Amino acid sequence: MPFHDSTELPAGCCAPKTILDRELSVGDRLQITELLHRIYLCEDSRDYEALKQILVDDYINEHPLFGRHENASSLIEWLKNNPAGFDGIRHNCLNSITRGISKDIAESVSYIMVLQLFPAKSRKESPSEELDSLLPRTIAHGVVVDRWIKKEDIWYLQHRVYQQMSVNSAFLPDSAMREETAKTPKNTRSSDYYYESSKTL
Repeated sequence: MPFHDSTELPAGCCAPKTILDRELSVGDRLQITELLHRIYLCEDSRDYEALKQILVDDYINEHPLFGRHENASSLIEWLKNNPAGFDGIRHNCLNSITRGISKDIAESVSYIMVLQLFPAKSRKESPSEELDSLLPRTIAHGVVVDRWIKKEDIWYLQHRVYQQMSVNSAFLPDSAMREETAKTPKNTRSSDYYYESSKTL
């Protein structure tokens, strides 16, 4: 697995001045932060109707294990048909920061922490003393880079990329796949990617 002695983030995103480069209102920041957390709550509670209200129709989701989805409906159908990735599991958004990219475009960077709390039939697990002794446990963590778009004063998630995912070998025994999930996609190393993309919207 690749080593990440330091976390790889879009260039310059940690600098305090980026808060002011293209100022977002307090209301905009609160709305985006709320939506970041609501996405994971929607996934874990299976509230797909609420999730669909957060995503644009042509939403893009890129995950190193779960593949690429190029619209909201595709992702939601995949979530419905793959309970093993979510049963007994909770997803947590940590250390989120957001900055304006252009008038109605914003970028967020956050950590994801995935915890297993309960056994799941969909993964052929059953309650046992051995498994109970391991729970709760961290099964994955990584970095999430999001692009948001504002329409009629409401923010929607337009593009999400999961990267630098470290996955527990009990969940992903294949070492080659674990190494692949730990990589940083080249097009998310710099926020210029998001700025350039926003020009075509």
